[in-house]
Amino acid sequence: MSTAPVKRTSIPNVAAESRAAFAAWVDAHPDGRHFGQVLIRPESSGGYRLCHAEDEGATGLQLYENPRAAREIAKLTGDGEYRPLKSAPNLRRGWALLAADAGDLVTAMNGLYPSAVVHWYLYREGSLDITNYRENAARQSGIYKRVQRLTDQGVQNAAKACCEDAVCLKKTLWDVDEEIPLEMNRGEGEIPCPEPCSVFVSFARRVRLFERENKRDLDAIGLSPSEKEDLSALVEAAATGEVVMAREAEFEKPLNERRMRYRRLTLIPKLRPPVANE
Repeated sequence: MSTAPVKRTSIPNVAAESRAAFAAWVDAHPDGRHFGQVLIRPESSGGYRLCHAEDEGATGLQLYENPRAAREIAKLTGDGEYRPLKSAPNLRRGWALLAADAGDLVTAMNGLYPSAVVHWYLYREGSLDITNYRENAARQSGIYKRVQRLTDQGVQNAAKACCEDAVCLKKTLWDVDEEIPLEMNRGEGEIPCPEPCSVFVSFARRVRLFERENKRDLDAIGLSPSEKEDLSALVEAAATGEVVMAREAEFEKPLNERRMRYRRLTLIPKLRPPVANE
């Protein structure tokens, strides 16, 4: 008894397609392409040369020929601090990396900016899945479950403090939810951000703690304990001339850049109330 042949459906190989598209994008611009803080330039003899964009034309760079070295390059800042967010604008300088072909190029880019090439390709193709904040928060559990109760304004302020180009080079594509867009500068870079990352969720948890303070722990002049802690740290740092910023994801510490960016949005309006019209 004969049977009809099974019809096989072709499944797109996104990894291969994104690799080819990315290499073609770079090849189309012989002077080089910028991707995050990296300058990628096709070599006339074949392959590609990568370096920090600010090291263009520099000599004496440490040369790497293994594309997997990119993971180590991306691990620490120039000051030796661990980089929890690889899209932060603190990639260290002083290196150059050679990639023999498109495969090595994408291997290197995945070490520098994990998943960025695939996300870049899917976004250009109009098929990148976007997960808004509320959907992402609904998945959280344990100590992060509280981010589900972050107010809409809290999400807005957290995104402005944590996701703009000064602290993250990705283009923010997600919103608060399907009805409420983020009101922020979403970035001009090539790397798309399809959903809140783990660093943002951790920061959102801290912002939710700030919101709870503002409901129950204000003093006579309307300041919360953490706001007074931050102000004290800033005054002490200014008085001693030693402003030592906390590490990138140490949101529990006063002199954290994202925490200070959040305070600029929420504390300064308290300290500088609008002047009534005379």
